[in-house]
Amino acid sequence: MSARPDMDQGASLYAERRDLRIDRPLGFGKDGTVFSTVLPARDATAVKVFEQQNMCQRELAVYRRLDQHGVTEVHGHNVPLLIARDDELFVIEMTVVARPFLLDFADARLDAVPEFPDEVLERWHEEKIEQFGAELWERAQLVMATLRGSYGIFLLDINPGNITFGEGDP
Repeated sequence: MSARPDMDQGASLYAERRDLRIDRPLGFGKDGTVFSTVLPARDATAVKVFEQQNMCQRELAVYRRLDQHGVTEVHGHNVPLLIARDDELFVIEMTVVARPFLLDFADARLDAVPEFPDEVLERWHEEKIEQFGAELWERAQLVMATLRGSYGIFLLDINPGNITFGEGDP
């Protein structure tokens, strides 16, 4: 199913515990793998199985913060809602959201501004402009600024797979 067999096992065990059926992988990255579910008479959900407990805890903390503030979207970008979790398996279950969306908070930080040397930040901004294009990068920065200023959420992993815009955009 995914690039990492242990992720498949974690998803299967979680699904068994929650009486779900894993459908297919939606994506995978350095933090873990996301699977879609099939639920009789209910909406499908997404199950994210993390490689490491600290990544799961970090993402869970962001979902809790967003839930505390009733956040379901940021500047028109849909945000998944937390449904359930399994601390033993390092799994979070969330709603599936349509484009445009904002997701993947495993590298986010709460209430602490990460510090990077100026040259690293300059290079990072140049890479983001290349990835998104100048106009969409400006819009992505607005989303990041709102998360930072309104909710104390500092996003570090921003890319066109984690923040999407319209159908034809990256």
